[in-house]
Amino acid sequence: MYRPKLFPLVYQPNVKIYASENSQFSVGTSPYYAHQQAVGIDIYDHLTLQNYEVVSPVSGTVLQIKKMRAPQPKFKGGCDKEYLTVIQNSEDIDTVFKILHVKPALKLGQEITPGDLLGTTIRNGYFAPWSSPHIHLELKKPQDVLRAKKGLSFKLNIESKVGVNSPEPKNYEQIPLKVEYICDEFLLCRFPEDLYFHIKPFYGLRGTSGSMSFIIDGGIPQYKHGIVHFCDEGDPLHIQDICFNNVKVGTLNDIQERYGLVHFNHVQIRLNDIPIRGISLFLATSRPCIKIIPLDKEDLNVQQNSNQYLSLNI
Repeated sequence: MYRPKLFPLVYQPNVKIYASENSQFSVGTSPYYAHQQAVGIDIYDHLTLQNYEVVSPVSGTVLQIKKMRAPQPKFKGGCDKEYLTVIQNSEDIDTVFKILHVKPALKLGQEITPGDLLGTTIRNGYFAPWSSPHIHLELKKPQDVLRAKKGLSFKLNIESKVGVNSPEPKNYEQIPLKVEYICDEFLLCRFPEDLYFHIKPFYGLRGTSGSMSFIIDGGIPQYKHGIVHFCDEGDPLHIQDICFNNVKVGTLNDIQERYGLVHFNHVQIRLNDIPIRGISLFLATSRPCIKIIPLDKEDLNVQQNSNQYLSLNI
């Protein structure tokens, strides 16, 4: 099997998580508890709806493989199965990695290192129709591995300073988008460079509060709650409003390490003056695509590589 080049997504003395060099990831783009509390991370090798083989993001010993039932999906190509894989953390034997949404190609007791074959992604009824296949990963104490709560915190492997490639943002009446991928459930679009923010080594959608900038991570407004990622410059304790393109998209509720927990407003988002369900956001080591989710598949009357326009209003 081809072994992709990896980069350290989380790199702490007791927690090391890797991802493929060209992958995207998200802490907040999900309605589920672990993501709302910044204790879960989703890793996507790509954002299409096709399943694919994935490599392990962690090292350790396979302690448990459990096949479970999942809700029947409301879309084609899904399954009603879920797989739980538990890997003992090689950096701290008192913690384990909980992995979901991957049919494992592993055996109990197997030693695994980052880049080894983990298995094949699945999409089941826990996914929204627009959700792309991915690895869901949490850090847990062994006794809490089956619980939705009790996830342990981690910090992304970010440098302390803002990257140099973050030009000052403009204020767009309508945001120009470049369409890079089209399917029935969503578009993948690229925003103008100034609407991204760079906290080395990661890029994401640029949020602002006064003179402070950060990365917004979540589904606006469809997931109601999301995350913002702060760099070490500025004091997030004094901010409340979370803005994108000078529109207040949410409110900061709490701060955990360099994450902010956000409640999104019911923002009205339109593509070419047509209402859409919302946008899903990701981070990557280059400027990631933004997922545009329509209310109706028939609304996606656009062409690949075309230019479209997005507007936001409260």
